[in-house]
Amino acid sequence: MTSNSLLPRLLPGVFFLCLAALCYLLNFNGLYGQDAHDYLRQSQVIFDRWQGLTTPVPSRGDAEFAGGYPLAGAMLRFVLGDSVMAMQWVSLLSAALGLWIFERLLALLAPGARMESRWTYAGLGLAISPMFFRAGLISMSDGPGLLLALTSFFFGLRAYENSRTNDAIWAAAFAVLAISTRYALAALLLPLAVAVFFFLCLKKKWLVLAATIFMCMVALIPHFWLKAAGAENPLRHTMLQYWSVEVFFQRTFSNENGLVRYTLPNILFLFLPVAHPAFCLPLSGLFLLFKKTDLILPAKKLLLVCIAADLILNGGLPHQSLRYLLPAYALLLLLLFPAWDRLYCYGFLFFRRLTTGILVTVLVIQLCCCVKYLVPIISRNRLETAVADQLKTILPSHATVYAFDLDIALHSYLPEVQYKNLWERRYATFPAGSYVLFNEALRPQWQGQNPILNWDDLKTNYSLVLKAELPDGWRLWVIR
Repeated sequence: MTSNSLLPRLLPGVFFLCLAALCYLLNFNGLYGQDAHDYLRQSQVIFDRWQGLTTPVPSRGDAEFAGGYPLAGAMLRFVLGDSVMAMQWVSLLSAALGLWIFERLLALLAPGARMESRWTYAGLGLAISPMFFRAGLISMSDGPGLLLALTSFFFGLRAYENSRTNDAIWAAAFAVLAISTRYALAALLLPLAVAVFFFLCLKKKWLVLAATIFMCMVALIPHFWLKAAGAENPLRHTMLQYWSVEVFFQRTFSNENGLVRYTLPNILFLFLPVAHPAFCLPLSGLFLLFKKTDLILPAKKLLLVCIAADLILNGGLPHQSLRYLLPAYALLLLLLFPAWDRLYCYGFLFFRRLTTGILVTVLVIQLCCCVKYLVPIISRNRLETAVADQLKTILPSHATVYAFDLDIALHSYLPEVQYKNLWERRYATFPAGSYVLFNEALRPQWQGQNPILNWDDLKTNYSLVLKAELPDGWRLWVIR
């Protein structure tokens, strides 16, 4: 193997080191927002169960979030010794391995393409796509879920396209693990599962089919062990309860998540992976080189159906989040690779300087977009740690704090404090001597709902003494 062919294969390792170095330089621990901190809490609970310690009653987060990611974090904690670091390292490793399996998928679908073309595409299109890059840094299930889903596609498509029927067993195992890590991936993987099932039936591979079903049951064991105390049925997830066809044509939603207005209706939001700075802004240019024959393979048509299924699920949910579109974007990249390969091969053959200029421009655009989408999560992380540091010097031991939005993050940094969430329910009374952490900027989104109703009740019926002015408009009050 020549040094030129070895260099592209080092990209996943280099990518991992770059992500790890960035976390170190930014002093970023991967935690931001409520979801990341709740995953951390679940991982700590799992670790405590293994230690034989008493664990708390399952919370709403245990019902809403799949357990695969915190389970992986708890396992890695045995090696690293720190739960926060373990959760982030699961994401770092998932991003690097996800990049590697993505390139393997490209080789599977386009075996004649040059290695340099595949790895350049994987680097520009996926590695420094802001949503994927961010998934490798944050302590959330986006990266691990995508890795498992792509691995399932690799084995499933190899079974479906190359008649390697035994690979169906591994495809099933990784599909179940992916869904157990992120429930929403079920829509993406369902068409693949159906196609492989009928393929095995058509080939009369009954033994392989039986082994595949058995592997599914085995892969489900961790999920049922994690959810043994309740909420083990994903079909009861609020995601399915809220889904509606009407939501496709709406852009304003008012529910238990507050009042939120978006720029686009959901049906247009679904097309953002085609050309958006959160993914790859210049990607739409590849459609100029796209040919209908690029979809002639049955595997390509199957990927198209999987993308449609995933977008149908997301389009019917009363919420818009760019990171939810990352799995569909990754599959879209697989479909557009032939167009890229034409640009890469013919461009360097006939227009080397122009092609080099285009690639450098795309690189610069992608890096700038990565910075754009990293700034909010770093800012939120800084806010959470800054507020926690200030409260540490103010709050007495075992103080009771009524809070919302920041309370889940503060539980990670100040676990000795007793938190009462203002969103979960209306409180009839508020004991004197307890504290309230609130920000009036939350009012527009939560007007008429528990957080604002509880806060207005406090201001009207209790004497509040300002204890501290905190960053970004947050204030700590003591109830007298």
